[in-house]
Amino acid sequence: MSVSECIAPFEPRRAYVQVGATRLSYLTWGSEGAPLLLLHGITSSARTWWRVAPELLARGYRPCAFDLPGHGESSAVETHAIADIAGLIAQAGAALGLSRPLVAGHSWGGAIALTLAGLQPIERLVLVDPLVAHEHAQGATRVDTFLNGVGLPPAETLPQLRGNNPDWHTCDLFWKAEALDQCRAAAVRGLFTGTGDWDLTDRFARLGAPALLMVADPQHTIISPPRLAAVQAGLAASGGASVVVPGTTHNMFRGAGYAPFMQALLGWL
Repeated sequence: MSVSECIAPFEPRRAYVQVGATRLSYLTWGSEGAPLLLLHGITSSARTWWRVAPELLARGYRPCAFDLPGHGESSAVETHAIADIAGLIAQAGAALGLSRPLVAGHSWGGAIALTLAGLQPIERLVLVDPLVAHEHAQGATRVDTFLNGVGLPPAETLPQLRGNNPDWHTCDLFWKAEALDQCRAAAVRGLFTGTGDWDLTDRFARLGAPALLMVADPQHTIISPPRLAAVQAGLAASGGASVVVPGTTHNMFRGAGYAPFMQALLGWL
């Protein structure tokens, strides 16, 4: 599999923006349309959206996906607090002229997107099986799992990725392997062991923009049943919507979940 095969038919443009001491890399698809900001999960990169972004471009959006700090070609940061990362993205978006964007975030990127929505006006918010809360003690038990493959070349990680995700598209595997190679271990440790205890549940009731929460099948979602009920209640209070996307895992836009994920997303948009 070559790079050219995994960027067709719409090759994104890579560029960089400086926010203080942090250099952020980003990809853009197209040059016209409503701005749409895409935020990936931990140990992934902007390339995560290789398949999603062109579909949104074709529907009149102008997707922009950041490599979050310590990932892809973006520089590392000293602080890993969700609010600090969201602040960096807000400043970067302002520098790029992304006024009132639609913001979509997956997992860790969902926590950042939710926090970003409280920092600036946005048009709409899409949260893809987001990380809603974190406990330091639990994070300390999970960090080694997420460090698996980080910093290793694709030749070493692709066999395991392929074995663990037999339904993923070849390009999903390709870009995830690249992202693991590029990811800095400090960013992973920073999230899981350096951000303390936090809970964003109460933010759902205070959203100032239409929001869609996309939840994976119950056995795969990272949102616990009690917290999901609280989140859905908050969403209802703020006029948002929640949908469990059938037949999907936490990585619902990869593999077999891609079609139902896009159907739910585009139907809401």
